[in-house]
Order: sequence, then structure tokens, then C-alpha cells
Amino acid sequence: MKISTLSTSLAVACLLALPMVLVAQEKHGKGQDEEAMERYDMPPAPPMVPVYSPRMYSICDGFTSVQVNVNAQGLNIVGDAANEPSMVVDPTNPNRIAVGWRQFNSVSSNFRQGGYGFTTDGGLHWTFPGLIENNIFRSDPVLASDSAGIFQYNSLQQTFFTDEFRSQNQGQTWTKLGPATGGDKNWITVDSTNSSGSGFVYQLWSTAGNNYNGRQFSRSTNGGSTWMSPINIPNQPVWGTLDVGPNGELYLVGTDGGQPSLRFVRSLNAKNGGQTPSFDLSVFVDMGGDLIYGTIVNPDGLAGQAWIAADRGTSQYRGNIYILASVGVNGSNPCEVRLRRSTDGGATWGPVVRVNDDPVNQGRYHWFGTLSVAPNGRVDACWFDTRNDPSSATSQLFYSYSLDGGASFAPSIRVSNAFNSTIGWPQQQKIGDYMAMSSDNNGVNITYPATFNGEQDIYFVRVAVTPQTVLPNSLTFERGSLVSGQLSDLFTADANYVVGKPGITFGPNEAPLQMSLTATSPFLVPSDMSFKIVSKASSQTIQQQVGLFNYQTNAYETLDTRPSTLSDQTVVVNTSGDRSRFVNQADGTMKVKLSYKVTGPTFGPWTASVNQTVWTVTP
Repeated sequence: MKISTLSTSLAVACLLALPMVLVAQEKHGKGQDEEAMERYDMPPAPPMVPVYSPRMYSICDGFTSVQVNVNAQGLNIVGDAANEPSMVVDPTNPNRIAVGWRQFNSVSSNFRQGGYGFTTDGGLHWTFPGLIENNIFRSDPVLASDSAGIFQYNSLQQTFFTDEFRSQNQGQTWTKLGPATGGDKNWITVDSTNSSGSGFVYQLWSTAGNNYNGRQFSRSTNGGSTWMSPINIPNQPVWGTLDVGPNGELYLVGTDGGQPSLRFVRSLNAKNGGQTPSFDLSVFVDMGGDLIYGTIVNPDGLAGQAWIAADRGTSQYRGNIYILASVGVNGSNPCEVRLRRSTDGGATWGPVVRVNDDPVNQGRYHWFGTLSVAPNGRVDACWFDTRNDPSSATSQLFYSYSLDGGASFAPSIRVSNAFNSTIGWPQQQKIGDYMAMSSDNNGVNITYPATFNGEQDIYFVRVAVTPQTVLPNSLTFERGSLVSGQLSDLFTADANYVVGKPGITFGPNEAPLQMSLTATSPFLVPSDMSFKIVSKASSQTIQQQVGLFNYQTNAYETLDTRPSTLSDQTVVVNTSGDRSRFVNQADGTMKVKLSYKVTGPTFGPWTASVNQTVWTVTP
């Protein structure tokens, strides 16, 4: 297979036990002789005296990433490493989630095993019971579920065969079912539709690290207990994934090497258990670039695999097929996240859509691009992004979504803090080959590897896509003084108020009573924003004015002016245009100023009473 150099060699300083410099050469396509395979090369690490540190919570722009690979007491295990996570969510109860990963008991050892963890509260707390099999070499963990919430865990052995495990308690314990054919860079999916193939498990793997003379597909019709003899796939796509269409159609994608394109393959009869699967369609899908490995951000691994997802929901986009990948384009655009869609079962494909929205030709890496589709038709994408680091030494997790069937994507959202992907290598110089994402109608769950602790760990973050309610976190009187009340009295509409009285003014246009509130937006670039206030005044001649702070003009922008009322009045202030002007792009701070002044005759002292204040922010 043709292996081409994407750009000149680049160097990056790696923070390991001893300083070293790695030179990584980016390669395209599938070079079977050069592909970094999951070989056994070191024995299990000797037992170490355990050392623990607090579990890591990494907060960025309102998103909290929770460490998954922690001990029974919820503490970080110092000196280990974990990467390449796969995730499955119980379709009958989305609070039950399981994650599998490659576990290294010591960064000084390259011996990897199958780690797993689970949560029963939607990812707030995680339990890491241990290894799926102790002291057994394992890699390439892939998890999936059937429609009833029976979880599958497929894992590669050092022999380049895979094993299948099953969990009937949503990942808390696993039962080994036995050998599952397979090979290096394996992937599985389970038919969760109502088709005749419901519950069938499908498996795809590479032509390298292959015990079947290049045959790379198998199927189980009994939930992974036994598997058919592997068969060939047209054009031999590798480094890819599978998915099932709404009527049980089977779709595969991968690279067939050396060209700026991917290969889509379809089977319409794989759902028929009495038939050997056949493939009726195999077409190029030109992405303007190909899958790559050997990048400076992940030297021994892929910059991302090819993802395929079918819309099985009930929206107007039901039946659409999406392909997404991080592909190498040229030296000025070494790795971009790109998507194409098909509306006719894969026969033809729409135009290439660039998902990451930063400027082109900046030499940045957008790697580990990952795809999933929500039941309501929303298309989700996440990836690691070096846009904020000119040296590309650090990456951040970014996210975007499409509400028009993949035709366009919302502005990218930064979800994680920056981390150096070259820290904490467990001898093998990579942070895995993939991460995982699962979509529902309200948002996405993402599990990803990162080095916030100075070592490779697994993290989970929930990204809500529905509008988020944001309460104020500070209250300041700029004019006037506080009579009664406190910040918590602004959280709900109840009998408690923040009451202020006017103070000295310095000009006829200044309101003598002004209070400012701050809050933190979960999104730096909201697609919509509104502010709600419940308030009243002691006189109807008091005028209320609401202004949001515009960080582009560095001044408050008045958005609503109206007379106050003697009893509670609810006002919702909507925004338009570029809402990011109301969000501090450095830390997500939002500010609002509430102003009150007399506009007509009034008698004696007066006050303004504010009850509820809340922002609603939409990503």
C-alpha cells in the first residue's frame, strides 16, 4: 500500500521520566507492514506500593470532566495510565453507563489490560472495579448494547484474536463468552432495531494483525456467544467502524489506503441469520484527505478512525447516513474534522462539510474526530483541537452539533482545559486511537483520555445541548444600598426579595439605584440567550432598565426599559445577533445591570425589590 509523507518531520518535547525528543512522521492510509499494531512486548508490571491522590475534576467554561479510572474510594491511582476509552449507555436508563479502556498498571510497562468502570447516576460518580481479566494482555476495547440494555465488551488479545464479554447489570460485572474471531483495530456494533437482525453483533477489523488471510468481518446471531467464520469485505476498508440503519441495514466505513478518500460498504442481508452476509455496495467517499497516523500529537497511534452513524430516529432525517473523520489535508491543514452524508442508503454522498470552524491554513490539528446521532436527528461531533496553541503541544476537547442533517454545524464549543497528549506515555508513545461519544435528545456523553493529572487518565463529561439555566453568582450595588435580602433570594420566585433604596447620583441621566449581577455561561458562543427578572417597586413612577454587558464594546447594552409595577412583574429580555458579545471569552463571565429611577411624581422614600433573576443560554 502507498504510504505518503504529509509534511516535513516535526519535533515535540515529551515530558516523561527523562526528557526526550520524539520526531513523528505523519503517514496516510493503511501500510500493513508499518502500521503500529497491538503486539505483546513487555510482561506485566511488577506489583507497586499503591499511591493515591484526589480524583481529578477538570472544569472548563462550565463543563465538568470527571475522572473515571479511580479506586474504590474515588481516588486517583498515581503512576498508572489509561487510554482509548469506549462507552455504552443503557437505552432503558441513560443514568447507567459503562466505559472500557486500555489499563496500564505502570507507565514504565507497555503491558496493557482491559479496564472498565461504571456509573449509575449519569456520570457524576464512577466505580472502577478492576480489570476485566487480571494479567491478561488486552487492547482495543469496544463496548455496545442491544435494545434491552445488555452490554457487550469486545477486546483484543496478544494473539490478534478477540474475546467477547457480556454484562447483564450494565457494566458492573462481566461474563466472558469466549473467542470472537476478530483482529487488530477491531470494532463492533449491535443491531438495536426491530429488524430480523435485532441483537446481532457485527465485527470489523484490520487486514494487518489478521489471522484470517485478510478476511475481516464476522457476525454473531446469538449475542456474541458464537461467531461465523470470517469473510472478506470488498476493497478491505480498515481503521473504521460499523453501524446499523433503521431497518437493520449494515454499514461499514474505513480507509483503503493511499487516496484522499474513505470506503463505504453496505450489506442488506446481514440481518438475515440464515444467510451468509453479502455486500451489495462499495463506493469511494472522497473526504479531501485520508486517515493518518504518526502525528506529533499521537506518534504511535492514529489521528482518528473513520466513524459512521445512521439516523434511526423519527425526525425528517431518519435514514440519513453520516461519515466523519479527522483527515490529513496538506501541510497547512495537517488534520481536519470533515463530514459527508448520504440520503439514499450510501449510493451517493453530499458535499464535504468542515466541522471545526477555526481559520484554515493555521497548521493546527483537529484529531480523534468522533461522531454520534441523537434520536431527534441532531448530529454531534467532538474532537481534540490544538487551535489555541500555536505549537500544537497541547489540545482541548471541542464539540459542535448540526440541526439540519449535517449540512452545517454550530460554532465550535470548547469543552475541556488544555492538556499535553504526550505526557505519561506507558512506553507505547500514544494516547490510544479513539475516544467515545453517545447522543440523546438533550445532549451528549463523552469519554476521553487526557493528562490533567500529569498522567494519562479517562474522563467523562456531559455536554447539554438543550438550553441551560444559569443563576447569578454575585450581587453588587453600584448605586444605592441594600435594605434586605441576599444572593440566594434571586434564585427562585418566592416571598424573598433583594430590596434596594436609591443613593446619590451624579448626573440627570443616571439612575440612583443600580445593582449588577454576574454569572458564568456554560458556552462561550451561545446560539441564543435570554435574561428573566421578577421584580416590583414601591411606586409606579419607578422605571426599570435591564442592560447586558457587551464585551466587544466594553459597555452595558440596554435591552429593556419599562415602568415598574407594585406587584411582581415577570420580564424576559431576549437577545439577537452575535450573543458571544455578552460572554467574556476568557472565562465565560456574563454581567447584567438593573437600574431604577423616578420618572414622575413620587412621595417619600422609595425602593425596588428583585425576586428572581436567571439567564437561559443555548449552545
